[in-house]
Amino acid sequence: MQEKTPTEDELRLIHALQVWPRAPWSQLGPILDADPVTLARRWSGLTERGMAWVTAQPPMFETARGAIVEVECVAGSIDTVITELSQDSECMSIDVASGGRDLILTVGCHDPTAFKRYVVSRIASIPDVRTVRTHPIVTTISGASQWRLRALDADEASAIDAARHRDAARLSAMFTRPPVAERDIVSILSRDGRATTRTVAEALGISTRRARERLSATLASGAFELRTDMPRWASGYPVCAWYFLRVSAAQMVRVGANLSGLPAVRTVLSVAGPANLLVSVWLRELSDVEGLEAVVEQKLPAVSILDRCLVLGVRKRMGRVFDEDELPMHVVPWSGA
Repeated sequence: MQEKTPTEDELRLIHALQVWPRAPWSQLGPILDADPVTLARRWSGLTERGMAWVTAQPPMFETARGAIVEVECVAGSIDTVITELSQDSECMSIDVASGGRDLILTVGCHDPTAFKRYVVSRIASIPDVRTVRTHPIVTTISGASQWRLRALDADEASAIDAARHRDAARLSAMFTRPPVAERDIVSILSRDGRATTRTVAEALGISTRRARERLSATLASGAFELRTDMPRWASGYPVCAWYFLRVSAAQMVRVGANLSGLPAVRTVLSVAGPANLLVSVWLRELSDVEGLEAVVEQKLPAVSILDRCLVLGVRKRMGRVFDEDELPMHVVPWSGA
């Protein structure tokens, strides 16, 4: 059963961590007008109730390594297919969708060969999968890690972002050679992106000093992104939809940038296929779907809406497996972790 939605103070904290996922409580305190102990307790409550978390995710997808995959299942077998796919590290997200598909998968692999093998040999071979339509990702124009709750004002968000940049510069200055991410630490961060040095040391059976060095190198490597996320029902934007758009290549950059600037838009992907631009949105009301389409048609006449669908349920997001109430159960780290 889903919990009640977060309080305004909790939403402000989540927004702050969307800007800077590993922000020290001591630095957020003055901006959020709360002491560090209160913020730590507030965050602990959110994570325990499954309302928010920080995870590690792959950086921007590269061609032939990621895709949005539509899956049609044999009647009555959707749950069986979800159970099968949710344990695959390559299948990072699973949406249950309306319209001409049952599932929309976000797939990511460590190289083109693994990607081809997974889409062709793994997904298509599941007995209850009837049809697979693959949209290889050419460019991630904007990702869900950039979406914001809008619970903070512009000055507050800017102050946190400036502190984040200062911390990133400090971390980068620690290394004379390019740091390298360590897979076991990325796996830990996939489960808890705010994992402490002590947590890493205990998990790997190493000293605190060595854990600090390895964690710092992994965080500075640029091999992944940290993302603060939450269930859509807890966000105040419970309606999720996918749009399948067509736009000329000459207009792609301009249209992609304009779409990314719309508050409801979480993800904009340039893909290979008849629909060459896929967009994911979060909205407050079902009626907002038509309103968003009207905005797109008025402001972006070069865009053709080929198809759209509603997300009826989310069963996995960036490695986190959800139950039917969209509460996180466990984590299957992505294939690069």
